[in-house]
Amino acid sequence: MTIMNEYVFLVQFGLQQTLTPEQQKQNSADWAKLIQQWTEQGVFVGSSLINQPGVVISGPSRTISQGYLSDAMFRVVSAIRVKAADLNEAVEMAKACPILAYQGKIEVREVQPRPVLA
Repeated sequence: MTIMNEYVFLVQFGLQQTLTPEQQKQNSADWAKLIQQWTEQGVFVGSSLINQPGVVISGPSRTISQGYLSDAMFRVVSAIRVKAADLNEAVEMAKACPILAYQGKIEVREVQPRPVLA
C-alpha cells in the first residue's frame, strides 16, 4: 500500500483578468470533471473557492486593510487539497487544473499536520 501525503494547490488568477461567460461555463465544467475524476481515484480531499476580497492583517501593529494577499499580478482564488504519493505526483496532478488554460498559476505545497500541544 502506497503511503499518501496531503498537498494543497493554491490556485491563482490574474488580478486584472476576467473570463467571458462562455469561458466561465467551460472552466466550471472542466473543474467539475477533474474533481469527479480525482474523487473516483480516491485522491480528492476537498476544495474551497476564495472569490471575495478579505481583510489583510499585517505587521506587529496589526494594520488592517481590505483586499488580497497577492504578488504583483495574481491573487489566490481557490485552495484544493489532494492526496499524492509524493511532490512529483502532486505536481503532475496540478498540471491538469483548468485555470492554467486561462493564464492562471498553481502553487503546490505539502500539508503537514500541526501537532496538538497539551
